[in-house]
Amino acid sequence: MKRSFSMGFKFFFVLLLFGIFFAYAMFQGGFVSWFLFYSFLPITVYMFLLLIYPISNWTVKRRLSKHIVQASDHLSVEVEVSRRFAFPLYYCIVEEYFPASLQKEDTSRSKFQRMNQTDALAKRRVVKRVSFPWFKRKWTYHYTLDNVPRGEHHLGAFRVKTGDFFGFIKKEYVYPTASYLLVFPSQRDLVFREKVNSFEEGASASYNINAKNTNVVTGVREYMPGDRFSWIDWKTTARKNTVMTKEFDQEKSSNMVLILDAVAFPGQDQIAFEGSVEVTASLLEALKRKASQMTFIGLGEERVFFPFQEDPAKNLLNQNYLARIQPGGNVPFSRMLDQETRNIPQGLVAMVVTNQLDQATLKSLERLKRKSKKIIVFLIKPSAKITGEDKRMIHQLSVGGMSVNVLTEEQLVQQKLEVIS
Repeated sequence: MKRSFSMGFKFFFVLLLFGIFFAYAMFQGGFVSWFLFYSFLPITVYMFLLLIYPISNWTVKRRLSKHIVQASDHLSVEVEVSRRFAFPLYYCIVEEYFPASLQKEDTSRSKFQRMNQTDALAKRRVVKRVSFPWFKRKWTYHYTLDNVPRGEHHLGAFRVKTGDFFGFIKKEYVYPTASYLLVFPSQRDLVFREKVNSFEEGASASYNINAKNTNVVTGVREYMPGDRFSWIDWKTTARKNTVMTKEFDQEKSSNMVLILDAVAFPGQDQIAFEGSVEVTASLLEALKRKASQMTFIGLGEERVFFPFQEDPAKNLLNQNYLARIQPGGNVPFSRMLDQETRNIPQGLVAMVVTNQLDQATLKSLERLKRKSKKIIVFLIKPSAKITGEDKRMIHQLSVGGMSVNVLTEEQLVQQKLEVIS
């Protein structure tokens, strides 16, 4: 209804303009009057033709240089506009509609310098490109999408505007053009430092996180970086003239579990949660080569469980989940952790990544400790929000035999993270 009214008003305006020039020439007479009438006649005819010229049948395409990237990466976007009939157009403006998920940015490690700031990741993205197509039937635009944030992004539509020389007639149309972009979390280099327990006499670190459990030799394969010197099969190496190593049958039961706290709570820092996701992704990448088998569990709005998979393609499910996860849910993390404690087998090494410690979580971790061989806690929180109560609980966990890594902006801005295992 509104569009029809606007169309009618513009049509009436063109007719009125034509009538004014014609009436002036008829009543005034003379060379000057008719010269003005014929001079403005092509413009009036063009305005009329532009008014009835449809721009809704154009084709607008978007091409992304990549559809899967890592957070803080850059990608180039090409926009192609094509039409069937080459009607002369003075200008054309193409504006990209960005979803809310892209109205923020990820500046890699430097974002953690603003860890305590509200909406520190917010960024208003506006992309408008102007061209002068005239009789062109196809033209393109290019722009760069920089510092893309982690997440699943759906780019939806373009708005195209055009008009006449003087701005009397303006036309616009919104073209739905769907494109999909998946942004994985950034990964960091982790340096593991073994913790020596000194709270009980004669106690020491009983589990080496860098060890790879092996049992029975099942075959041989070509040497790969990271293989031990003692694994080399010298007889096969001499026979094939290629360094070959022994292949072992690993233990079938999972001996490690990684738990991510994705439960929302009041006052949660967005950048701190991004740090949790990055640390989790880095742990998965670092430990899948060092630990024999590991299970990943995400606790938030829903509970997700990713068992160990030897197929690398299936392990991408972990990264897909970490790309999409956002804090949510109404069930406290401590209660969900208690449910997992009842289900997991005895003797695991458990790692917990969280943004908050409270008394309920402290008790849940202590109950998990009774069933686990070792507990490693990663607390990601701004240094300004670490209270005396937090320090007391961290000390209590350490005294109880757990390894606690407190990661603030001071550690997260570093290229390598040194963590206690």
